[in-house]
Formats: sequence, structure tokens, C-alpha cells
Amino acid sequence: MSFEIGETVEVIDNEDGMEGSYFRGQVIDRSPGRRTIRYHTLLADDGSPLEEVISVRSLRPPPPTVLARFHLGDMVDVWHNDVWWVGRYVRREGPKYTVFFENKAPTNQHVSYPRAQLRVHQEWKELEEGGKWKYVKR
Repeated sequence: MSFEIGETVEVIDNEDGMEGSYFRGQVIDRSPGRRTIRYHTLLADDGSPLEEVISVRSLRPPPPTVLARFHLGDMVDVWHNDVWWVGRYVRREGPKYTVFFENKAPTNQHVSYPRAQLRVHQEWKELEEGGKWKYVKR
């Protein structure tokens, strides 16, 4: 993908302690192989939206909304502290879905969330058919 100025993207963060997180932002500038991103939820020290130059390899478009029923063991994305995190759905207690974060980020325990904070985990396959989403079940 070209990731044009004005497009919304997700930045994949694999730094220590942030593995499996996706931050939303908007492309505000471009150069060969890189894009300047203004994050939607990350703030600079002065309180303004953080801007950062990112390799296009760390970018993906936002995944499409998929309406699906979760099954035990499914991979899910969880909206936690203004970031999407990858986890595994392990239990349901009434309206809450318990998720385990295998990489121990953002927490090293099982945490329960309302359904509205979960989405189907999908991975962007740039090289397949010009880019396509792949549903990751387990």
C-alpha cells in the first residue's frame, strides 16, 4: 500500500513491553519508504498529538469490521488504554469476555472486557493479492 497523506493507519509496535499493540494515527507526510504519523491517542510531552516518522513496514490500514461470534481460544484485539492489543479469548462471564495476553503486555494476567472493546484479530498480508486481510482464529 502507498499510505497517502490523510489516510488513517495502524502502527504496529513490537518494542519491548509493547509487543502486539496497534496504535491508530493519520499520515501527515511521506518520504520514500517512510511516513510521518500523527497518533490519535499518543501525546507528546506538551500534550499535543505525538508525531513520528515510521517505516511503511510497520504500517497497515485499519482492519475492516467483522461481526463474528468468539469461540474459546480465538485471537482477539482488545481496546485497552487507548491502544489495540492482541490477546486470546479464554472465558466468558456474563457480559464480560476474559482475555489472556500471551506476551504479558499490557498486563500479565487475565482481564475481562465488555464485548464493545473486542474485535476479531486480523493480519494484513501485503504481498497477497495486492494486500488482503487474513482472519487469525487460533
